[in-house]
Amino acid sequence: MMIPLRSRRSFLSTLTLSALSVGLSGCGTFLYPERRGQQGGRIDWKVVALDGIGLLLFFIPGVIAFAVDIYSGAIYLPPDEYSGTQQPEMHEGFVSIPLPAERRDTQSIEAVIAENTGKQIQLEDENCHRTRLPALAQFTTLTERLKEQCGLG
Repeated sequence: MMIPLRSRRSFLSTLTLSALSVGLSGCGTFLYPERRGQQGGRIDWKVVALDGIGLLLFFIPGVIAFAVDIYSGAIYLPPDEYSGTQQPEMHEGFVSIPLPAERRDTQSIEAVIAENTGKQIQLEDENCHRTRLPALAQFTTLTERLKEQCGLG
């Protein structure tokens, strides 16, 4: 059974437009919008591989994807996150100390606090409350809220 000529043209134009739209967006620009505007740095090889796949499958959209990612800066890794030189976040005299996922148990947290403050604490104490902060700037707000809940404020 033959596909009508009109239907084939419609299919090919839809396929071409889809390929162009993927190429125009650029893989890194689409996946990592927060990286836009970077001025160079270390290349993210995952983005290069995705753009390369686009280059193999559809040459022109692949070239466009590379151009968009390089021009926007989305092809580059964030400067501090992967270089190992990230400075701890500071806010009102407090320092944020990131913990790896494997060191988030009670004993490891107590050890990290002891290393950085020189003071021993016990997180199993009934007067102790732990919570994860999205940003260090929220520490003061959260502390005030906890004091009100406990009747200390």
